[in-house]
Amino acid sequence: MIYIQEAILHILDLNTNEPIYSFAGLDITEKFTIDYIHAMIGKVEDSDNMKEGTLAEGGTIVTMLEHITEDFVGVTRALSDKFFKITKLNPEIPPADLLFTRFTMDDVPCLGLFKLNYSDSLTHYVSNETDTLTNQLIINRAILPSARQAIQEGMVLNLETMQFHVIEKKQMITELAEKKFYFTEMFLEESTKPSLKENITIIKKAVQKTSKAFNDEEFVALAETKRAIVHSMEEESVIDNQVIAEQLFGENYAKKEKFFEEVQELGYVNRAPAEMALAGPKFSKQKLRLNNGIELSIPLDLYQDSDVVEFINNPDGTTSVMIKNIEKIKNLF
Repeated sequence: MIYIQEAILHILDLNTNEPIYSFAGLDITEKFTIDYIHAMIGKVEDSDNMKEGTLAEGGTIVTMLEHITEDFVGVTRALSDKFFKITKLNPEIPPADLLFTRFTMDDVPCLGLFKLNYSDSLTHYVSNETDTLTNQLIINRAILPSARQAIQEGMVLNLETMQFHVIEKKQMITELAEKKFYFTEMFLEESTKPSLKENITIIKKAVQKTSKAFNDEEFVALAETKRAIVHSMEEESVIDNQVIAEQLFGENYAKKEKFFEEVQELGYVNRAPAEMALAGPKFSKQKLRLNNGIELSIPLDLYQDSDVVEFINNPDGTTSVMIKNIEKIKNLF
């Protein structure tokens, strides 16, 4: 249960050269405002790109947050100023408004910070400059994302434990001449654990490297990997690389050792928290692209059913795919 206590919007449009701070909060009696804030919280909490971290005790942000309850407006202005100083020096970071909200989630006090990047949109305006009423088009360059649109950066912070969930995007940092996750590395000054999506990618890469090292069929290994990941998420709400290694390699200790070396090198977090719902519908099917251009999408629970589909290794080294027992075919045009 989420209860919004207060919210405020600060403008960081770089064209003004200075931030435009609000000296009062948003009107949270408006239903559309509450609905919008709820949507922004969901953008972070329900994303497979969400990463976790903890603000260090005595750090800059933690010190700034000491009086967030008594002086919400002042603290959010100070946070916005720190953010603006970073973006002002790095023109590749898109201009935006910062939306802050203080709320409780299941009775836990939290702070939300969401960067609302601008986009261009056409609108009309009425001109009467020549005593002739004329309807004209004009470009509004400060359109905020709708409740349904994705955002690039956002954070939900537990104000009791200082643990945070964050989504972010790398941007070019002028001084370093490279892209960085500036939101966490420069603004929060903290590191994060890999997201669900990143952990799955790490597992995938480790399996690919292991398969290549032992001349195994990659598509077979990846299909088994997806099944193992789904099983681990459904049964334990984690991605357990020990379980995955056991299902993939059994008693082959050489392959297991190679796999563990790869996941460690790539930065995987063992028993990474994961919710099946966040993995998306793509994890309900095995999708294959054949070198002749044919693409197959097979429900996960049917992939290993030999009465439905069979992969046949031919003497010439090629593979045939046989789809069996089809009663009806429907064109999805």
